[in-house]
This record gives sequence, C-alpha cells and structure tokens, in this order.
Amino acid sequence: MESVIKSTQAEPSYSPLLVLGHTVNDMYSNLLSGLLPLLILAFGLSYMLAGLAALVFNAFSSVLQPFLGRWFDHTHATWLLEIGLALNCICMSLVGISSNYVILLFLLGTAGVGTASFHPPAFHTVVKAGGARRGQAVGFFVAGGNMGFFLGPIVAGLILTVYGLHGTLLLLPIGLIVALILLRARVTAETPTAVLDANSNQPSANKRLVALLATITACRSTTITVAETFLPVYFVARGEPLVIATALASVWLGIGVLGQFAGGYASDRIGRFPVIASSLLLGGPLFLAFLITSGLTSIIFLTLAGVVLYASWSVIVVMASEAAPRNVGTVSGLMLGLAVGIGGFAALGFGALADRIGLQSAMIAITTFLFLGGVLAFVIPRFSTVPKGIRMNLGLAESDGSIPVAHQYRHTKH
Repeated sequence: MESVIKSTQAEPSYSPLLVLGHTVNDMYSNLLSGLLPLLILAFGLSYMLAGLAALVFNAFSSVLQPFLGRWFDHTHATWLLEIGLALNCICMSLVGISSNYVILLFLLGTAGVGTASFHPPAFHTVVKAGGARRGQAVGFFVAGGNMGFFLGPIVAGLILTVYGLHGTLLLLPIGLIVALILLRARVTAETPTAVLDANSNQPSANKRLVALLATITACRSTTITVAETFLPVYFVARGEPLVIATALASVWLGIGVLGQFAGGYASDRIGRFPVIASSLLLGGPLFLAFLITSGLTSIIFLTLAGVVLYASWSVIVVMASEAAPRNVGTVSGLMLGLAVGIGGFAALGFGALADRIGLQSAMIAITTFLFLGGVLAFVIPRFSTVPKGIRMNLGLAESDGSIPVAHQYRHTKH
C-alpha cells in the first residue's frame, strides 16, 4: 500500500483508473434507456410499467447512496468500489435475458445497489488524493461518469441492433475486467488506518453549508434531469426526425463533459462559489434562449448552455466534501442521491405539467429552478464558518489567516 501512496503523491491530481471505472459504471447505469424500447415489446409493458422499471433502479441507487456513504466514512470499506462496479455490471448484463418482469425489476434494483456502492468510496478517493487541485480532479472524475452516461444508450442501441436483447451478455466481461483492474491496483488515496487518523484531526462538518448545497443541487437537478429526459421528445415535437432528435440530446450530454473539465479547473483558480453561481445564473438564460429560438441559433445556445450548466456539478460535490471533511462519503452520496432522486420525481411532475400547458411552456417554466439555485448560491458567504483553509477554495475571503486547503490533505508515508 505504501507504493500506492507514494505514486499518488507523484502522479497528477486524478486517477485515470478511477475515471475509467466511473465511465464504465455509469455506462451500465444508463443502458436501460436504450434497452427500454425492446423490453416494452418483449414483456408487453405499458409506459407506466416501463417507468416503474426505471424508477426501481433510480430509487435504489439514490436512496442508498447517503447511507452507504455514511457507512463507508465509518468503516472505510474500500472494497465497495470494486464490488459495486461488478454488481452493476453483472445485473445490467443479465437484464437482456430476464425471463419475466419480476426478475427484470430484481436485476435493476440490485444494479442500483451496485452503483450506489461504487460512488462514495470513489469520490472519497478522488477528493482526498486531489490535494490543491481537487476541483480539477473531481471534474475529471465526474466527466468520466458523464461520458459513460452518454455512451450507455449508444452501446445499448448497437448491441440491440446486431444481437437483440440477449446481446447484453456481451457486455459482461467489460465491467468485470475493469473491476479486477481496480481491485489489483487498489486505487486509494490512503490506507484505512491513515484515513482514520487523518479524519480524527479534521474539523466537524458545516451542516448549514451542506444543507444549502443540497438545496442548490435539488434546484439544478430539477432542470437538468428534465432536459436530459425530454430533449428528444422536445426536438421531435419541433419537427426533427427521431434519429436527429436523439443524436442532438446525446451530443448535449457529451458537451457536458467539457463543462465538467472547465468547471473543475476554474474552481481551483477562482473558487467554488463563483463557478456555482455563474454556472446557474448564466446557464439559465442560455437554456431559455435555446427554447425561444430555432434552427442553428437554437443549437448554439443549447451547446453553450450544456457547457455552462454542467460546469457546476463537480464543484458542488467538492465544496460539500470540503465543508464536511470527516464525511466525504456521506456528503458525496447525499449529493448524488439527491441529484438522481429529485431529478426523477421532477421528470414525473414535468410530464404532468406538460400535459396541461404544453411541452415548450413547461420547459420554459422549469428554467426558473436554475435561477433559484443561482440566487441561493449567494447565501454561501453567509454560511462561511467553514474549516480552516477551506474559505479560499469556496471563493470567500481568507480573513482569518488560515492555511490553504492544499496543505490539509498532504499524504504521509505509512
């Protein structure tokens, strides 16, 4: 383990293996959206039952993450990372050979447990290993997840086109090989003993700031998740062919990867608070401009909105972990759980609203949550009683003479 710690000090602020693991894990997590059309035909599902299948996966993955994160903070069971990835991979690869709807729900729920297990130890490792560049490190890590989310429906579509539902079995070796690579490398920032010793010296959590960031996450996820879910429908309603509509929606997810890189990089230089506030307050008008324009102009605005809006996500997670340095697993699980859970319920409510006032009017209405999140971001300075050294990275004044946050996470040899 000592060699791993030494290499962590010498290597860049992010682990390529963890980025790869996140990409593969989230690719499996988003396979269902590409599999659903054939699953509906295979099992004769109504749209409600199809939605229930998606809800089962999202419910298990979102609800369990904060609890698994808290358990990880107490036990530092780093094996959750590899086991979670393997479990998600196995269950999603078996979805295509499900013999009935009940087994399908069981596999999806178990896959949700897998992805919920993967994220807390993975985020903990990236945050602790990031040092002075933890914003950039988490930006790379989250961008890997976004890339996997982007690839999921594409991979599912290719597999279904060539092999049908049974072709999902071909995906089984990919996740298992990556899980074994991670297990062999044991990509951890510190040994469990070292982490426990370090945590005992960390300040207690700023619960008010974590609660504020959770609220901002809920506002952001309401718009982002609805957009991710309904953009293809929106483009079809505007007269675009289905293949173009789905391609444009996928490209928007891919563009978000650039935003993750940019947001993490910028937050290490100008602070977390400015990136979050500007992302939401600038991203809202850009997304609104996309909705009220047409043609190439509309696509340009959508592209810019994707880069700007996705820039804030990794920064929110980093800020929350800095506000609760003893509980990185818990707060990262909380933020991810909220993002998935609130977003899922928001999509359900959005559908009902669109039925009443129309799709475009409903899309315009949900942009108000971006503005609300941006306004709430300006409350962050009022909750500025944070652990020493963290004020600088939050984008606040370093008025108490505290040391930079980079020095708090320097690794020691054990």
